[in-house]
Amino acid sequence: MIAAAERIIPAPRRNGALRLLTSDTFTPSRIPADTPTVVQQLLAHLDRHGVTGIGLPICPGCRTAKVVKMRDEQGRRICYRCTQLSVYGQCPSCLRRKKLIATDPEGRRVCQRCGPDGAPTFECTVCAKTVTVASRVDGRWHCLNCYPRPARRCVSCGHDKKIATTILTGPHCFACHNRVLRNPAPCPGCGRIRILAFLGDTATAVCAGCAGQPARYACRRCGGEEHHYGRLCARCVLDDRCTELLAGPDGTISEPMRALRDHLLARPRPAQLIAWLRRGPHLDLLGEIASGRTPLTAASFVRPGGDKSLDHLYALLVEVGAIPRDRATADLLEAWTARAIANAPAGHRQLMTTYVRWVLLRRASSDRRTGDITSGAAKHVKAATRGLIAFLTWLDEHDTSLDAVTQGQVEQFLTVRSAPRWLPQFLGWAHERGLAPQLEVPVLAPGLPNITASERDHEHTIATLVRDETIALDVRVPSLLIAVYGVPASRILTLRRGQLRDTGEAIDLNLGDRPLRLPGPLADLTRAHLALHPDAGSQAWLFPGRQPGRPRHTLYLTRQLRMLGTSISALQKTARFRLAGAVPAKVLADMLGFHVNTFETYAHLSCGKRGDYPSLRKRDVSDVGTTEPK
Repeated sequence: MIAAAERIIPAPRRNGALRLLTSDTFTPSRIPADTPTVVQQLLAHLDRHGVTGIGLPICPGCRTAKVVKMRDEQGRRICYRCTQLSVYGQCPSCLRRKKLIATDPEGRRVCQRCGPDGAPTFECTVCAKTVTVASRVDGRWHCLNCYPRPARRCVSCGHDKKIATTILTGPHCFACHNRVLRNPAPCPGCGRIRILAFLGDTATAVCAGCAGQPARYACRRCGGEEHHYGRLCARCVLDDRCTELLAGPDGTISEPMRALRDHLLARPRPAQLIAWLRRGPHLDLLGEIASGRTPLTAASFVRPGGDKSLDHLYALLVEVGAIPRDRATADLLEAWTARAIANAPAGHRQLMTTYVRWVLLRRASSDRRTGDITSGAAKHVKAATRGLIAFLTWLDEHDTSLDAVTQGQVEQFLTVRSAPRWLPQFLGWAHERGLAPQLEVPVLAPGLPNITASERDHEHTIATLVRDETIALDVRVPSLLIAVYGVPASRILTLRRGQLRDTGEAIDLNLGDRPLRLPGPLADLTRAHLALHPDAGSQAWLFPGRQPGRPRHTLYLTRQLRMLGTSISALQKTARFRLAGAVPAKVLADMLGFHVNTFETYAHLSCGKRGDYPSLRKRDVSDVGTTEPK
């Protein structure tokens, strides 16, 4: 510190500064506001270059640790920025805090942008954009994006970056500044959810009100700071956007659109919804439905090529009750098949319509809870429809009608496209009605499962999922259920919260005929996951997905497990292999809801068939029947 003072401080003021630095009363960690300016600037320079243990004085104006070298009207030392802001005020037109140097037609003092002449414009010499705010570097105009900000050390992350602002204990980069704004917390002083960007009397982070500062980050309309977005909070901006988008020609909002608006405003992250409502084909469709130009039917959401934003919008409307839930997937599937058949060869459209309507859609399994077609059945219908269109198109390309197709042509088509399920079903249906000859589709016999993971690797994966807190709970809990019980991921991800029963001492999971008691570490993780959504009902998904009313997709779990060096298939097969070698197949099938043949296969691999279990179980049951009941 002494060497830096001799090198930096000018000679006329160096001796006084050195006497202060070498005195016994000087403490670098707590510098009073009346410390000479050259000493404050020296310590600020050392702090910017990574020297620790330095505490600059807190400016009474902005409640941040800075160099205080100016004085306010009360004689207090304040920083240079507060001196400049003392001539600022809140513009009554744009509600921003700026210099009030203009007068509007109503006689009010406003900023230059809101004045009669407007803000002057400049052309950036780097990006050639015309902007109203610019800076000059070496005589050239730069916009804010092109302005070469000097890199300084951020006191939050410790990296040398471009500095956005100075809050709390020093300069913050853009990422750390946004982290403070986007993560409000209960204020230690008042207990309200506020942005803690100011220092209190005890040098702790507090809100603007407890620091005696104006509410710089509060919404200009509602006064909240929970969802900072700009002059208005994200929830108020979302309210304006929904009102603009969902209002009809007469300015009123219909009942379905009002339900959608209320649902969007109740979501926890309005900033993401604002981005979703910014662009996309769903915006045009939503505007047409709100204005009455397009009916609110499933056919309106089916577009060539499909679009995920339309699927998300359809799921939202089903969730809010604007579309009946009991026929939501069925109506959408019927509209999709109708559009797909319309693109099929003209000579096969009637055949395709009959087969899809009276075979595929009628045989599609339905959900017992809602009565609607399940997502797995809908995927099978779509895959079968696409495959049949490809098969019939392939026959037309080979100048062959359906009634003249041969066994060789079927086998030739199978070399181009896999069709293990839908093609045998279609050819059998066509033969029964005299539309095609009797043909067979060769199907490979299923082989024994391939166990790729060793016992040691499997135990290591389970230990990682139990102990690694950096992995999300909606990855750890379903992965552990698969790794312990070998249940398919599709069944785990579609669990309802009501299938879990917490007795206080343990958690029971209902998968088959009898409940399963979860192991201690897995039960603790499951409780922590349930606590993330305490208000959810018993029929809510245990692992809710991104689309409303739908569970997590298996692809999400696949990507997360890939980073751990494993897969769903490896966990599932290894778990079944271990269980089949220790527990009879019939017991496992009853407890986990499997067919007994599934575990018989794994028992054959593990050399633990337990073939004597049925006779032993029969003898035990007969013995119980002869004994006197207790």
